[in-house]
Amino acid sequence: MQIRLSKYGQASTEPSPVSKLMADFAHDFRDGVDINLGVGYVNEKTIPVPGFMEAIQAVGCDGVKYRQAFNYGSPAGSANLIASIRRFLASMRIGNLDEATLARKRVAVGACGATSILDSLAEVLQPGIFVTSDPMYYIYANALERRGFEILAVPEDAEGINLAALDRKLRALGADAERISCFYVVTVNNPSSTMLSNKRRKALYEVAASLSRQQNRLIPIFYDLAYELLLHDPEAEPFVSVLPEDDLGIVYEIGTLSKILAPRRSILPGDGRKDQRYRL
Repeated sequence: MQIRLSKYGQASTEPSPVSKLMADFAHDFRDGVDINLGVGYVNEKTIPVPGFMEAIQAVGCDGVKYRQAFNYGSPAGSANLIASIRRFLASMRIGNLDEATLARKRVAVGACGATSILDSLAEVLQPGIFVTSDPMYYIYANALERRGFEILAVPEDAEGINLAALDRKLRALGADAERISCFYVVTVNNPSSTMLSNKRRKALYEVAASLSRQQNRLIPIFYDLAYELLLHDPEAEPFVSVLPEDDLGIVYEIGTLSKILAPRRSILPGDGRKDQRYRL
């Protein structure tokens, strides 16, 4: 006898490759001996534990500013946290975002960061064709396929998704273009590290906007900004948001602060360490 499972439940009976890797790491990783190079694990030494403890104490001692901090709150999330994020984005002058633009937009905070936002997209969007770049963010792509989405991966060039290749693939869809669920692009691509140029960023929005008008429905485009705040190359052009130009309401930007709070550290073979296993 078996429990009746949904299609997603049936697909999940076989662990994903990344799940297997993480389980293996947790099972027998030897601190001080092994080096883990997989799945973006945080270097423990970079986590600001004292700062976290100080923040938790401050929150617990101020029930006025941090109202119901450890209880159920509004579905909209913590008003104080959302206001803090708005101030942070405005103060950083990220791209061309200003307070007026931010005031017109709603801020949604995921329960466990950007990952929970991405997971939510797979829950609320009707399964269909998910347009993204090639190489793709394979962990997320695998999760989407388990939920019934079809990945349409478009090759990159030096500026991001190649527009000519995108046009060819969209035309080849024919009537299936009606099945497009959304566009999704990591602006500093994982795994290629290709930086989406401002010109290409705007062009991708125009493609999504044009399709939305043709099909008389809104086709969202999600820009995953996970790595933008880690760029320190003075020769790289400052990123410019498409949010101020979005007259259809189809642009969404997904960000995270975890990577600047606890950066990753890469250790390559041949750095002088002995008696260590490398996990890929």
